[in-house]
Amino acid sequence: MNSLAKFLRFMSIYGLRRTIYKSAGRSRRLAKLLGPSPATTRDVGTLGCGQFAFATVGCILCKQAGNRFADCFDPDTRARDSFAEFYRIGSPSPCAADLIARTDIELVYIISNHASHCDYAVAALATGKRVYIEKPVAVTEEQAVRLFGAIRQDPSRAFVGYNRPHSAAIRWIHEKSSGLCGPLTLTCTVLGHVLGPDHWYRIPAEGTRICGNVGHWIDLAIHIFAWDAMPEWVEVTIAYSSPLSCDDDLAIMISTPRGDLVTIVITSRGEPFEGINETIVFQRGDLIAKIDDFRTMHWWMGESKGRQRYFPKDVGHVRAIMRPFPQLAGSRSFDHVDAPDHGHGPDRGH
Repeated sequence: MNSLAKFLRFMSIYGLRRTIYKSAGRSRRLAKLLGPSPATTRDVGTLGCGQFAFATVGCILCKQAGNRFADCFDPDTRARDSFAEFYRIGSPSPCAADLIARTDIELVYIISNHASHCDYAVAALATGKRVYIEKPVAVTEEQAVRLFGAIRQDPSRAFVGYNRPHSAAIRWIHEKSSGLCGPLTLTCTVLGHVLGPDHWYRIPAEGTRICGNVGHWIDLAIHIFAWDAMPEWVEVTIAYSSPLSCDDDLAIMISTPRGDLVTIVITSRGEPFEGINETIVFQRGDLIAKIDDFRTMHWWMGESKGRQRYFPKDVGHVRAIMRPFPQLAGSRSFDHVDAPDHGHGPDRGH
């Protein structure tokens, strides 16, 4: 009954097609009964065959551009083989190097464990491929230096998986706030997944939950800052409920010398039935916009007010995932991700 209730709830949020892909991704036995026909062009490979690759990237790519998967790899052979069976890949590669070396693959989606993103991306970029890197793009400073160095050789071939800036709600706010002056306030309240102590997000080498989850809303703040110009510095204050759960229940406050204020609160004391749920409030000048889980948005501007609805739920996945296909997606400067270091703000002991 719980599974049926979740299927029906997901269908009301994501629509039938995406819900079917999500179900097939969870139950790979079900996947044997389904699966898209291969497209005429098969030029895409994926490194990582987990739930996000299967149910989000695969579903969106197949709907927008057809099933172009030519190869896949995952160290979990069950995940790899079931992905290959569903997406009609005849003989998946036994290792990542073999997939990267294939000359018929022009685009690689890197959707693997976080610590592997950098190495896979650098190797794929070295062969001249276009590369989509799911967040986080790196989990250490050394990885970031290597990856950004490789990307700067030709930034047009690299795409990153931070998707909130591509959502319809954020794009609407960007358009309506154009020309407004003064500092902005951004408040993000995130109800996150409850993760067990052995979840792989908690492995220090994987960047912990800060890279895995919180990076989304930090990225959104940087993206919004860049609508004008990046501030010279930011001051960051972090508070958490307990040293034992410092990446489960925490608050991050970011301020800038021009008066901007960003507050990000993530809590996982209890998990919403559908998974992550977020509320985002943007204020600048006389524009106020309140996004409820990227399904609805209420806005006020002077004497005007209104409401937008988004079905299916739009957190920006479609436009982000389709960025390697410019005719089907939006654009975003890589400088928003690789923000220059202007130095540090005043040291106030935080």
